Amino acid sequence: MNTGQPPTADLREHYRRLISSTQWPGVGMCWTALVPDDGRALTLDQVAARLAGNTPYRLHEPAPFDAIGPPEQDAYPVLVDRCGSTTVLFECDYLGTSPAVLRRLSEGARVYSAWWNVNANNLLSFAAGGEHVLAIDALFPGRQEHHVGLARWPELQAMTDFFAEPPPEDLDEDEDEDDLDARVDHDWRAACLAVIDRTTGARLTGEWLEQPHPYVTVRMPDAIR
Repeated sequence: MNTGQPPTADLREHYRRLISSTQWPGVGMCWTALVPDDGRALTLDQVAARLAGNTPYRLHEPAPFDAIGPPEQDAYPVLVDRCGSTTVLFECDYLGTSPAVLRRLSEGARVYSAWWNVNANNLLSFAAGGEHVLAIDALFPGRQEHHVGLARWPELQAMTDFFAEPPPEDLDEDEDEDDLDARVDHDWRAACLAVIDRTTGARLTGEWLEQPHPYVTVRMPDAIR
C-alpha cells in the first residue's frame, strides 16, 4: 500500500532525532559504509591501507570518538568498525568524500558516504568497483536526470522526494524553479544517512557514537591525492 510517505520515512525520523541529540558529536562529519562484493569483511589493516593509499598509517586500540584528540594533518583519525560484513567509518571531516579514497575503498566493493560541515557544504557519494560513480550536493540535488549513474544506486533513485520536482510545462521564464520545489521541510542530512542505512543495513546510533571503536590515523594531504 502506498501511504504517500517516502520509503525511508522511519529511518529519516531516527536520524533527525540522532542529529539533534546530545550524543551527536558536532556540526561536521562523514559517515561511510563499505559493502564487499563477495560478502567477506575487510580486515582493519586492509581498510587502513585503502584509506591511506601508499602513505603511512597507524592502527589504534578502540576509543570513543570524544576521547580522540583533535584532527591533525599528519595524524587524521577515522573510527572503523563493522556491521556484519559491512565496514563503517566515522570522521569529523571529508576523507570519505575524496574521489581517490573512494576509488580505493570500492575495489571489489560498493561504498556510500555522507559528509557535511558547519557551512552546510556537503556531498552524498557512491563508488563501486574502483569507480567514483556519484557525488551529489544533497542541499541542492537538482533533478534525477542530472545524475549519470543514479540507476546504479536504486535505493536513492527510489527516494524521489530527495530530488527537485520537474518544472511545470507552463513555467514562466521569470519564475525561479527553486521556489516551485516545495522542499521547505526537506531534511537533507537525515535523508542522506537514511538512504545509506536502507542500502547497506548499517545503522548509526547514539550508542554507537558513545562506544569505543578501533581507529586509524592517516596523513590527510597524502591520502587524498
